[in-house]
Amino acid sequence: MRIKDAVYVYKLVGGDKLAWHGRYHAHDRGEYEIHLFLEGSGAFLLNRSKYTIEGNCLFLTKPREFHSILPDAVRRPLSYYALLFEPDLEITADRESASLINDHNDRIINTESRERFLIEELYRLAADRDHARAAEYLLLSLLYRWYGESVQEGAGMRREQDDRNEYVEWALAFMGKSVQEKLRIDSLANRLGLSEEHFIRLFHKKLGMSPLQYFTRLKIEAASSFIVDTNRTIGSVAAHFGFENPFHFSRIFKKCTGLSPMEYRRVFGPRGREVNEE
Repeated sequence: MRIKDAVYVYKLVGGDKLAWHGRYHAHDRGEYEIHLFLEGSGAFLLNRSKYTIEGNCLFLTKPREFHSILPDAVRRPLSYYALLFEPDLEITADRESASLINDHNDRIINTESRERFLIEELYRLAADRDHARAAEYLLLSLLYRWYGESVQEGAGMRREQDDRNEYVEWALAFMGKSVQEKLRIDSLANRLGLSEEHFIRLFHKKLGMSPLQYFTRLKIEAASSFIVDTNRTIGSVAAHFGFENPFHFSRIFKKCTGLSPMEYRRVFGPRGREVNEE
């Protein structure tokens, strides 16, 4: 398994960036591409079929399939990960995963909310040559998780149960819109008419982490895009996303990503960018 490219796009809404990412194109023989949309509203064109883009929906394009994000259809800014990869058909696990993908009829998969962080980890690992093999194994694991028949059926049952939990779904949507705010979990629970303890228990059952842990990860995910795509100082990014100070932000950022903000910028950002860590 070879991961050939990994991209994270935050709040894509218009302009030259949308024109580039929304171009109509296909990949070479043997190349597959995953698009996992985290948030936003728009349309995805795959061959001659048009699909609605929603949060936590995944599209996988096969070799030589033409596809694009339709620029004119974007209604709310899109945030997503794109992964281009090529299975090595000489390797049994790669060959099996390619077979699962090719035999799968659904072109859209509704992923679980917490899986965005697995893709985030995959994105970081893929950028580091020393962790290329770890990235490949993680991708294989996710492909089996999404496209393996028995796993897919089990996941479908879990999602059906999760969909009944409107409290957590509302909280997830609220958090996604509030990444620049300082959010109190007790206040969020009060909005839902729940005790803080009961809300945390419901949330952890669905996401496998506490509401605060999830919200912090959302902030860091959004901040990582600012660090890569802008020349803003680390202090400015920290303030933008409601952290107490740059030192607190840097400590949390490294805990989540394994890199300090400046190291992250050097690894993922354009070369030659100079920013003061203030």
